Amino acid sequence: GRLRAWNRHQQKTTMKRCHSTKQHSLLYASVLLGLLLPKFSPPYCEAFQLGMMSTGLTDIANSALRQSPATTTFVTNKMCPFAQKAWCALEVAKAPYEMKEISLYGSNGKPDWFLELNPAGTVPVLECYGGAVVLPDSDLILDKIQEGAVEGGSNLKPSCESIAADVKQWRSDVSKILPVGKRAVQQGQVKELMTLLKSLDDNVKGPYLCGEKITVADCAAFPFLWRIDNEFGPLDKEGCPKLKSWLNKCCEMEGFSKTVQSSWWWWW
Repeated sequence: GRLRAWNRHQQKTTMKRCHSTKQHSLLYASVLLGLLLPKFSPPYCEAFQLGMMSTGLTDIANSALRQSPATTTFVTNKMCPFAQKAWCALEVAKAPYEMKEISLYGSNGKPDWFLELNPAGTVPVLECYGGAVVLPDSDLILDKIQEGAVEGGSNLKPSCESIAADVKQWRSDVSKILPVGKRAVQQGQVKELMTLLKSLDDNVKGPYLCGEKITVADCAAFPFLWRIDNEFGPLDKEGCPKLKSWLNKCCEMEGFSKTVQSSWWWWW
């Protein structure tokens, strides 16, 4: 329901943003027309493939918009773990993008332009295709990145149904970790957290969560398990050697390590 309401808001504001952007104006218009049709899934210009625009021109339009950093904007706060998982995906995919960091609290928090972009006032937000697509939720961003909404994103797409099922399961498992981790920090229930992590340790395929290739599951898990390891670890000493090995592997990669901050938030 929140996404549907937000989509209605975006349909009202997208034309205004696109009119104020001169770069790729023709391409923006073609993408926008495709988006305003009922189907909200890639390819975003699918309507043109039905006769309004040739497949070749559609591909050129989408490719041009993905490859230009100015047409993909990532609005974030670097201390937020939910924003960090989307940031990891952009970096691992080597996607061209521009970052806008905002303060969420205090006198400088949540500027008007950001609330117009996402009335819920939460980060992250990803603007794709020159602002014709705006994604206001970290999980939605991961979904759309692996579907190819940004250049290089499709490299994170699972190569088969079995791996896709593993990705889905790990993302579900990460969501289960969050309330347990909160109780560990706030109420000292660390044993409960470690019991859960031990039950997940054997599910690590190696070297990454779902096997030889990085997926959005790794991006979804990294910010939270890095915080847990930093606060309660090392995880291998707590009976989670596979998770610790995976975490070390991620930390060796610039796409993940670049997102680690000296000051950071938990997830509440």
